[in-house]
Amino acid sequence: MKKPLLITLSIFSLVTLAPSAFADELSAFAGKWTCQKTNEDGQRYTQTLEVKKDKFTFKVGTESETRLYAEGDVKVDKTGPFKTVIFSNLKAGGSSSDTTPIEETYVSIYKFADDDSLMVIMNFDKERDEQQKPRLDVYHKAKQAEK
Repeated sequence: MKKPLLITLSIFSLVTLAPSAFADELSAFAGKWTCQKTNEDGQRYTQTLEVKKDKFTFKVGTESETRLYAEGDVKVDKTGPFKTVIFSNLKAGGSSSDTTPIEETYVSIYKFADDDSLMVIMNFDKERDEQQKPRLDVYHKAKQAEK
């Protein structure tokens, strides 16, 4: 009698604690993250990822111009030994006022390097077009302005 009860309690505790662990992991994404990049022509640009609860916005461009804007849902999961971040229910376009739904989900492997660095391995989840080559991006948490 003790063994089935112990097994049931163990399973129950895993089921109730697992969502909490993922919620804590997702809260580590909260805030604004930036990644400085250089394109093939030597021009510098910035990728910005901002996460609020289970929503994200992603921007690519310079300080004066946004070239790509995307928004949608974000969640974290674990696949084998890897932690994954899943971007779904996407809308994308040239700006926040010019978006169209995209029937696509992006799954990326990630790792927090320290308190303010986030490594994201992009475009390994499936074959993508030539403009979306697999890559590693290192984001740094933007400093909050003091109030």
